[in-house]
Amino acid sequence: MSWFQANMFMHPWLLLLAPFVVLLFAFECFSRAAGAISISTGETLRAVGSAQRAVLRRLPALMRAVALLLLLVALARPLTGMQPRHDRADVVDIMLCVDVSGSMAAQDFASKGTRMNRLDVVKETVRGFIESRKQRPEDRYGLDRLGLILFAGYAWTQCPLTLDYALLERELDLAYIDTRNPRKQGTAIGSAIGLAVSRLRRSEAETKVIILLTDGLNNAGELDPITAAHLAREYGIRVYTIGAGSQGEVLVPRRSLWGETMVPAYIPIDEESLERIAEITGGRFYRATDTESLVHAYQEINQLETSEIEISDYYEYEEGFLPWALLGGLTMLGAVFVRRMWFEPIP
Repeated sequence: MSWFQANMFMHPWLLLLAPFVVLLFAFECFSRAAGAISISTGETLRAVGSAQRAVLRRLPALMRAVALLLLLVALARPLTGMQPRHDRADVVDIMLCVDVSGSMAAQDFASKGTRMNRLDVVKETVRGFIESRKQRPEDRYGLDRLGLILFAGYAWTQCPLTLDYALLERELDLAYIDTRNPRKQGTAIGSAIGLAVSRLRRSEAETKVIILLTDGLNNAGELDPITAAHLAREYGIRVYTIGAGSQGEVLVPRRSLWGETMVPAYIPIDEESLERIAEITGGRFYRATDTESLVHAYQEINQLETSEIEISDYYEYEEGFLPWALLGGLTMLGAVFVRRMWFEPIP
């Protein structure tokens, strides 16, 4: 695509008709109608025959020619707001699996100097990961499809695979720890991987990835995590696992007769199973004991799973034909009006 084509007109070849419009104007101005005779009938016709009047008589023809040229430009489809974009081929489909079990309420992480529970810090970190997948910070959409699965006692799809990152971030904000629902007690790691596999197995993306974050061990659900990992490998899905939580005892909120109190608790993480899941599928295991190591885990995964093949350029633009078409139409109407009002042939 040439610069002229890409930055001005969609159909520039139509402008080749412009010389014919000029020739038509010249023919109309200087040719003499068949059967025309020169007469003189007084002051009125002498004014018509004056040199100045002769020039003005060509005004309708000139206006028609200008109108045709403007309509030609409109038909050539001028484009405005041209912006180059890069298209990439090796895009990635990623399912983000986030643990929202009760243990994620443990307050052993901090952000900007403020102690926060694990889930809030994870949501903040995942939001940063989503933003890092954009080409530009102000973009709403991305080239890679991302989805969100939440899990506790069972797994559910919070947001299916989408290019709408604003929608995904909104669904991430809605994630919370439901301590009142008995079905959401526990951690179903295998179920989360199995559900993510079912969402990705029909994907046509070159690369399919699951990023699973948990702070515990599999104690719910009907699917074993290792079995789920083998299932993911069959479909060519790579699984990255993140074990989040500090080592040793942590403070966890508990409801009592005196309201919510913080009690110490030990929350074990099944690092061996998480490492095995990553090994089976060709991914990696990360141990995040604080906010810094958690952010580093997502940043490293983002660098490992980039869409890096640029295949072509395309352009975003807006149609600019309407002003030209309106101006051409008004000029043509003006030519008819001028001819009828001032230069109507004398019978």
